[in-house]
Amino acid sequence: MGMAASQVRLLQLTGRKNDIGYQLQNLSLQKTSLARDMQRVTKNYQNALNTKTLKWSNNGGASYVDLSYANLMRPSAANQNKPYLITDGSGKVVVDSKYQKYAEMISPDGSPGGNWDAVRTEVLSNLTGISADKIDSANQKNEALDAAADKVNELKEQGDILEADEPVNRDTANEFFERAGNITVNNNVYNVGDLYKSSSTWTNLGDANTAKNALSGLLNGIASNMKNYLTDEEYANFAEACNLYMTDNGHYFGGTSDADKQGLESGVAGIKKDGNNYTVNMKIVLDTVLGAYKSAASLDGITSYGQTDYGTEIYFTRDRSSSSEWTAWKSQYDNWKSEYDAAYAEYEAAMDSNNQVLTAEEESSINFYDQIFSAIAEQGWVENMQIEDNDYLNNMLQNNQYYITTVSNETNSDGKDYLEFNTDIASNFENIFSVNDTDAQNEALTEYEYEKSVINEKESRIDTRMQNLETEQSAINEMIKGIETVKNDNTERTFGIFA
Repeated sequence: MGMAASQVRLLQLTGRKNDIGYQLQNLSLQKTSLARDMQRVTKNYQNALNTKTLKWSNNGGASYVDLSYANLMRPSAANQNKPYLITDGSGKVVVDSKYQKYAEMISPDGSPGGNWDAVRTEVLSNLTGISADKIDSANQKNEALDAAADKVNELKEQGDILEADEPVNRDTANEFFERAGNITVNNNVYNVGDLYKSSSTWTNLGDANTAKNALSGLLNGIASNMKNYLTDEEYANFAEACNLYMTDNGHYFGGTSDADKQGLESGVAGIKKDGNNYTVNMKIVLDTVLGAYKSAASLDGITSYGQTDYGTEIYFTRDRSSSSEWTAWKSQYDNWKSEYDAAYAEYEAAMDSNNQVLTAEEESSINFYDQIFSAIAEQGWVENMQIEDNDYLNNMLQNNQYYITTVSNETNSDGKDYLEFNTDIASNFENIFSVNDTDAQNEALTEYEYEKSVINEKESRIDTRMQNLETEQSAINEMIKGIETVKNDNTERTFGIFA
């Protein structure tokens, strides 16, 4: 009977041992599953750390604001009153519910080619709060200004053609000074062209006072004679260049300083002293004058000189007193100039009148909406209710499902105004930056910490359960071992009795 009871107990313990083994195996599989869950949670968190979002900045990325529909397509400090149109792959403008009703007034089905001008006053008045009468008045003033500007531009083109057709001489320096002719100073006649051509000739002008007066008279005479060949602006520059020479170098006549003596000895300024008399080299003197004349022309932005095809420097002159061709041209030019000045005065008056209708703020607001709805009329539109969701908009822009388009007013070769659209991906615009999405990262960190704590708690419970089962299993193994020992002892004793 005792052996039978031991056998039953052994079977019970063996069954429990097998059950524990099964439970341990199942718990081990659960731990493996938790390890995979932890890998997934960690990977999701790592991905979130790399999440980028698009932000808007007006200071090179020093600070940011959200890239929202309002910051792109509503007048604001963010876009500095310049619209950045959200467009789809076909170039149509993406509008929200606020813009949709106005877009439908332009093009009911969203197709390109709508008529913005027909509803412009009504729409602008609703959006800006400016009265329709004021907007219409501004339109009329704009039309008058455009007409005045067109007239000025047309006359400007005519003037450019006239200026290009002016009979102009292209003189070398020798030819330039040949036009100065003869100058009489102190009863002496000087041929300016001959004096300029002779680089080795030094002309005696007398003692210090006489020589200074003579050279001053020569330069004044040259300037006076060249007046017949230069425009008024060029003549003013040339006369000033002659005066400047005397201002800069008149001190040599009678000068006794060491610097004056050295200068006179070398003749660096075209002046030398020979005993009590002074001699001048007009080639050096007039080359100095030409240098000042060219500098003045460059500062004034006028074309008084240039280069020939062979590199020779030339000076532009006009036969103002002797050429019938130039006289006829001048008459035509003066008539044009009178008409141009009158047209420009009309343009300035139209500009002043136009500026008095709208404030700068009102005009900026109107220009903003003009660009948006002109683009809607020309490019078409689509409505998307989700576009006001910043996350949705960001996702569409980052994945290049939507683009950003800017509008500029251009003028073609015929003088006609047109709109030019420049479309690109959002990240290519200088105000848009791709930065770490801190909101997504913070949310991911919270989610990561929560899921990790859940997994750790589950793993802790499994570890405790496995530890208890392993302890029980160890105890069962000891009990089985004891029963088998007793069983073996009883078997040996029984066989011993019957032996």
